Amino acid sequence: MSSTAATGPLSQTSVSAEEVVGYLSKNPTFFHVFPNLLEDLSVPHPKTGQAVSLLERKIHQLRIQKEALQVEVDTMVDIAGENGQLFHKVQGFTKDLMAAQTDQQAVDCVFAQMQDLFSVDQVAMVSWDIPATSVQGLTQLGVSQAWADVMKSSLHLGESKCGLVENDWQKGLFHCEECMQSVCLLPLGEESTGKIWGVLALGSRTDRFRPDLGTYFLNMMAELISAKLNHLFN
Repeated sequence: MSSTAATGPLSQTSVSAEEVVGYLSKNPTFFHVFPNLLEDLSVPHPKTGQAVSLLERKIHQLRIQKEALQVEVDTMVDIAGENGQLFHKVQGFTKDLMAAQTDQQAVDCVFAQMQDLFSVDQVAMVSWDIPATSVQGLTQLGVSQAWADVMKSSLHLGESKCGLVENDWQKGLFHCEECMQSVCLLPLGEESTGKIWGVLALGSRTDRFRPDLGTYFLNMMAELISAKLNHLFN
């Protein structure tokens, strides 16, 4: 490693700047023994460039760290608040879904809760298998088997997918002319076998369902819906 050029008294000795740095790094208590040296040392202020004492520089660094930590704390508090509200919504959804006594009531509950409680603009529940009992609101996916094949190959249980969906796919899912800005697909199926029999599609007029959106609660709701309706496809 080449030595950094030094100016002043240091340049007139055989000691390099790297050697001074190395010595102080290995002896962090050096200034405990020679505290008076701190009064004669100065460093440039990171903003003004003016020479300040080490104590002033340290205070400035601590202030920056404090501000950064405060931002992190505020962010965590906001996230905790949002998750708390979402948890209560999922709890209400769970209670209503469990209270449904028929398959039709269960499907109606999903649509109502998604639209009212979670303010989703478009909701669709589709399957590529024919259910044992016909339930209004649970429809088969499009008219092309290719659609079902592509959907099944791209989805995995416990992994909700969020982002953009092509217009043709949106029309096949939601049967509406209005294009959704973002879509979330919740795979539905039997966890023990890994078999997916359908999907709950949620559409938003905004970028609400971004690819980086946390899907913990979405996956939880998909598991609840699957558990309620799996018997239709066994």
